Amino acid sequence: MTDFTTQPGAAPDAMDRAMLRQMLIENPDWVREDTELLSHIAGASAAEGVADLGFVVREKLLHEVRTLKQRQRAIADHARSNLALLARTQAFVLSLMECNDLDALDYTLAWEAPAALGVEKVRLFLEGGTPMIVSESIHACGYGLADELLGDENDFTGACAPRTSRTLYGTDMGSHALCRIDVSGRTGLLALAASEADQFHSGQGTEILNFTARAVERLLDRWLSAT
Repeated sequence: MTDFTTQPGAAPDAMDRAMLRQMLIENPDWVREDTELLSHIAGASAAEGVADLGFVVREKLLHEVRTLKQRQRAIADHARSNLALLARTQAFVLSLMECNDLDALDYTLAWEAPAALGVEKVRLFLEGGTPMIVSESIHACGYGLADELLGDENDFTGACAPRTSRTLYGTDMGSHALCRIDVSGRTGLLALAASEADQFHSGQGTEILNFTARAVERLLDRWLSAT
């Protein structure tokens, strides 16, 4: 094996240079991914009064490399956050399976769901009425509430208007996520609210929201059908 270890300032011999050149040709990412090395190889800009287009191109490429690295880190952070939320949601839905009546479900939605789903408020509305006398999270609502808030859509994520916020949550919230549910032929609404205005935004994926809504929907359907 050729030893590339040389004294500082000493140039490698012709054999070493040829091998090193071949290695760099076969592995160009070694230089591309090392911005410090790439900058050192590229060298400083040309002397004053000389237009060095190569320097401009190199600087542009270095900027693009840094930007791509930042985007990759942002994508990785977002993916980790989504995986963590999915894991918490799955654990929460499993805990829902342990609820044996509406009171237990109401307690879980009011006190356990916010922490599990990373929000401040969780509310469940059923058009018409519910058999519950006192509840924290499950409430009756007028007919047409889901259609008024969702239109023809199945769900919504975005800013929460002050009037809507006070109607649904009793206080001002920054943003919320809504999902339509169907329980024994009755329309309902699962609502998650956050104080931050940008936690829920238009175009956001709603797979986790719908997964939670379908689990709640099945529990309610079983108990309300029995009553």
